[in-house]
Amino acid sequence: MDRTSIRHKPMIGMAAFLLACLLAWAAPLPASGETVLRPPSAAGLANGDPLMLEEGWTVYRDALVPAARFGGGCSLSFAGLEAEHVTLPDIWGPALTTRVSTGHGTATYCLDLALPQTSQALALSLGTTRSVYAIYAVSRGRYGELEVQSLHRNGDPSRAEGIVAVNPTAPVIPLPHDLRQFRLVVQLANYVHKQGGIVDVPSIGFLQKMDSAERRASALPTALALVLVLVAILTLVVGRSTSNPRGHLIFAALCATSALRVVLVSNLIWDYLPSFPEARKYDLEYFSLFLVAPAYYAFICYLFREGRVVWVDKLIYGVSAVFCLFALLVAPFMAPGTVTLLREPFQLLWAVIILAVGVTILRTLLMEKEARRDALAVLLAAMVYFAYEVLTSMKIIGASMELSNLLIVFVTMLHIRAFMLKYRRVEGERDTLHRTLRDANAVLEARADELTRALMAAEQASLAKSEFLATMSHELRTPLNAIIGFSETMKLEVFGPLGHGKYAEYAKDINNSGTHLLDLVSDILDISRVESGTDALNEEEVCIESVARAVLAATAAQAGKAEVVCRLDADAGLPPVFADERKIRQILTNLVGNAIKFNVPGGTVAVTLARDESGYRIAVADTGIGIVAEDIPKALARFGQLEDQFRRKYEGLGLGLPIVQVLTEQHGGHFAIESTPGRGTTVTITLPRERCLPSAPDLACAAG
Repeated sequence: MDRTSIRHKPMIGMAAFLLACLLAWAAPLPASGETVLRPPSAAGLANGDPLMLEEGWTVYRDALVPAARFGGGCSLSFAGLEAEHVTLPDIWGPALTTRVSTGHGTATYCLDLALPQTSQALALSLGTTRSVYAIYAVSRGRYGELEVQSLHRNGDPSRAEGIVAVNPTAPVIPLPHDLRQFRLVVQLANYVHKQGGIVDVPSIGFLQKMDSAERRASALPTALALVLVLVAILTLVVGRSTSNPRGHLIFAALCATSALRVVLVSNLIWDYLPSFPEARKYDLEYFSLFLVAPAYYAFICYLFREGRVVWVDKLIYGVSAVFCLFALLVAPFMAPGTVTLLREPFQLLWAVIILAVGVTILRTLLMEKEARRDALAVLLAAMVYFAYEVLTSMKIIGASMELSNLLIVFVTMLHIRAFMLKYRRVEGERDTLHRTLRDANAVLEARADELTRALMAAEQASLAKSEFLATMSHELRTPLNAIIGFSETMKLEVFGPLGHGKYAEYAKDINNSGTHLLDLVSDILDISRVESGTDALNEEEVCIESVARAVLAATAAQAGKAEVVCRLDADAGLPPVFADERKIRQILTNLVGNAIKFNVPGGTVAVTLARDESGYRIAVADTGIGIVAEDIPKALARFGQLEDQFRRKYEGLGLGLPIVQVLTEQHGGHFAIESTPGRGTTVTITLPRERCLPSAPDLACAAG
């Protein structure tokens, strides 16, 4: 690659180059021996302009002709040599090929020169050759003797196939002061690139001016690379202080890969490592190109499509990764220059990237007003760079190191501008969002304070309610006990006949109503104590089977009146449990009572006792009216009733199941209810297995 060419080659540049090669190949060549040489005019050299050595060259393909043979002129008539007249650049081998050896071979170039006399020293600039070369000046001495002077060489072209370390870029070559009329002979041998030949137009100019241009050509890429590296470092430093450094990392990666590309394409590596292999330099040069493309695409996606990954992204990143791995890990073990075969396939990927970037920018310009300035900055950079490539490819303007570096700096500044616009916009959106969240948080905190105060008031009201219910229930129990006792005495006519028969009937009704009211008051007192946290378990060894049989015996009259059959199913060898016997009895009494109350005539109530891995299981199942699924939470609520309180068929305050639930939770157990309308309800109480005790012989858990 040329020291004066550090820019990335897009599709338009290659297209123009291929078109020029095609036209040059199709143009008719002069017949062998026909003299059409047009030596370059040296008129402009006296004015300080360089003499461009484009025309007048004679080339001998596949031959390294000794310089001494050109003593009589550039046209030779030796057997086996065929002269061909060309205009430079002269490139061997097609650009689009599957074989790296298409440009391999040798050639000898010859040009007659007549330079004006000048007091200033002259110099020759050959540019990039991609080859092992030797440059000679053939002239006649003062007495007509043949003189062959070696101007410069980077190796022996006759042994080029064995050379792996060579700098193919010729420096500025000083010409002898008395050398004004001579033949310039260049021997080339290329075995490291798919295209050989003289790829630049050599020039002759004043040594001081050309040497100064050479120093600038070496210093500018170094300065540009340092600037890009500095920008990358500063971007990383700034990104460390942000909450989301992803964009800074992407832009820093783009700058770093661009710096690597500048270093490798501009041949700076040979300023520090003179013996670095040319083939490895090509591998790294293409590797940097394969890195720049996805880095640039990732930067564009960050600017305009952050957070979204589409199939085109996966394609671009995947293909680029394959190319990078090939250049870094595979190409070094293959023939020198193999990586150059990927140039044209990668240009197809560049075309996909350019198309995707164009669509993204166009969409941003049309649909996203906030990011429009970012898109305009990136679009301007792309248009300037594209115009430069077109103009240089069409030879409208000449490519120069200064212009190329200035262009890269300008494009970089535009990208920095786009990045800063994006960063400021994102920061502004973040600040706005932060303010919105702060205001919303203040509102939520105010509402939370209100809810906290409301909750405290509700808890105080609930505590007051529980205390009131407990107090009232306790106060009601004393007169109720008197009413029940005296009515029982009157019903039994302990102190003699009451007289009229209606009095006995009324006494019975008073006794039943008082008993029912006492049960309700007891339920309210129990649930109030549990809610207030003043209720404690009186734990002891309990035989639940014995308790269940006692409960069934106590509710036998109720079951007979309702025409319901009750039965107990208990596994053999059930152990006792460590629990509060009174509350276990209350659980069973409430469950069996509900099962009888909500059953149908002829129905059954089954109490099942079993032990499994989860613990001691108590299940009470009935064949009654059942509950629909959406009404179960209402049935478990305090004072919950499934019918209208003025039209309900069944008595009670709706505290049966809630009491069972809280008493179960007091024991650390699990409460579950399953019900199907018209088929019945099953309530399952599972006490934790830690409450199951080893079977005790002295604790009667058997029937009887």
